[in-house]
Amino acid sequence: MALSSRTLGVITLVLRAITLSLLAASLAILAAARVHRDAIYIGDVLLQPLHDFTFKDRYTYRYVFSIATIGCAYTLLLIPLSAIMAVQGRGIGGTSFVKFLIFADIVFCALFSTGGAAGLGFVVDYQLHDKGAPIRTRRFLYMVDASCGLLLGAAICTVVMIMISVYMK
Repeated sequence: MALSSRTLGVITLVLRAITLSLLAASLAILAAARVHRDAIYIGDVLLQPLHDFTFKDRYTYRYVFSIATIGCAYTLLLIPLSAIMAVQGRGIGGTSFVKFLIFADIVFCALFSTGGAAGLGFVVDYQLHDKGAPIRTRRFLYMVDASCGLLLGAAICTVVMIMISVYMK
């Protein structure tokens, strides 16, 4: 049973909305994750100053945050196009424009996958080398895990959208 172009357009629109919500949730979780580290003194010597550890303190977490931000912007740009496609029941533009959108979706799927995998890899590496981490640090790492998992969920939604776009072409 073949689905109509309008049905596939609606499915694409719903998947874009789900992708946007996953990326926004990933951003919110990563932005809210922080660890407060107290100052450490030995006698009168300050060994470690008072510090809040956030996503800004590691390049990997900055990469994850920037990929999620860029993905939100990209998805926001394509939601109106998906809505027009759902209403009209056909693709927008010619075949070259559709090919460009498929290519852009493939690039962003790769970005979402690398962002999520980089964040998860850093968390696993940190947990292997720092086994005695305090509970506050572990909570931070769990939040980063959740954020990266949502980013990978957005990559899965993008893969399904790519398959639908290729099928409609």
